[in-house]
Amino acid sequence: MSERFGPIDFDEFHLEDLPERLAGGNGKLAAAHLGRCRPIAFRLDDGRAYTYTPTAKGIDISPGEADAQTVVELTHADWCDFVWELKTCFALLYDERLKLPVGSFGQVSRWEPALRAAFEGQPVYDYNDPPKVVDDMGQPLDLTTTFTLDDPDDVIVDFLRRAGFVHLRGVFTDEEIEAMRRDVDVAVANARPDDRHSWWTTVDGEEVCNRVNYLNEQSDVIAALSDDPRLKRIGALGGPELRDTSDRLDGHNVVIKVPGAETGLADLPWHRDCGMGGHTVKCPMLNVGIQLDAATAAAGQLHMIAGSHLGTSALPSDDEVANLPTTAIVTEPGDVTAHWGHTLHAAPPPGDRKAAGRRAIYVTYVAPLTFDMVGPGQGYNDVLFTRGEGRVRHADEFSS
Repeated sequence: MSERFGPIDFDEFHLEDLPERLAGGNGKLAAAHLGRCRPIAFRLDDGRAYTYTPTAKGIDISPGEADAQTVVELTHADWCDFVWELKTCFALLYDERLKLPVGSFGQVSRWEPALRAAFEGQPVYDYNDPPKVVDDMGQPLDLTTTFTLDDPDDVIVDFLRRAGFVHLRGVFTDEEIEAMRRDVDVAVANARPDDRHSWWTTVDGEEVCNRVNYLNEQSDVIAALSDDPRLKRIGALGGPELRDTSDRLDGHNVVIKVPGAETGLADLPWHRDCGMGGHTVKCPMLNVGIQLDAATAAAGQLHMIAGSHLGTSALPSDDEVANLPTTAIVTEPGDVTAHWGHTLHAAPPPGDRKAAGRRAIYVTYVAPLTFDMVGPGQGYNDVLFTRGEGRVRHADEFSS
């Protein structure tokens, strides 16, 4: 465990440290994301509480909870993890680590981006005025641009840093993809809803697997991806210090787009891959996806909000997305995508219920600090397996 993320004095933080951060510029950063926020209080299980009230210049901090419209109760250890962003509000919700004696979880999630700005000085990605995604001539970046491994790394990295994602064509051969497909089929056949290594949905009332983690423990072909020089080169696009996470953070895993999925997280809404926590630990994190099938609107494809990796934000509504630089990535088998974990992305359902769907194997590259904070076999997504259920639920399935 890194010494960087130690205990925080609850009273000293609210009476001295946080007011200093707000006055030093973090309040102005937070103010950009307080439009729909109402006074919220954080209460420890020993009864101490402080209320955060939105103001024109940021946030006012006051002792007590009498004026709060939402009250969040949690232990001191969980509150520290929340401040350090080791756990987000969604992680605390899934792990049943917070109570809401007053108000609703919706307010907690609305507050979190402003709190990240207040606590850490993170910039806010403003849906009303998103940063322009442009090339070095100041022209709008063509988000449909694709590359191959014949292109220079600096050209690929430049696009990745501007857009937050990149699409590389023809990285793997048909024979290599077919070998991966075979091993994925075996892993799916062996998966069970209570194995805590797979995600499940229902189609017409039947249980269907839509993700298998730690595939590298079942397949020599997929385990060998850690040493594949092509993937090592792609992973290094995120920085030479990044390392792959074959033994933690879900390992090398397969995501399966299942037509007709009815429950769970088969069709992921807009999210960040650090959305359960660990942004300060894992990021910059690069997720590399090997496409086993064609990605089209009919089969289900990855959607990206270009430039969203440059700030924190709440998850966007459909109305907000309409004004943002979004793109749907069209790929062929053997193509590879890479995106920063902090880039907002979504995986809507296949548009054709009769389509075969889509599969992609993901290999994740993270900063060295991750290996100090997360042990083998552990990951931030572990909280998705709600106690005693063995299945991953959508956040909307939880009561407020």
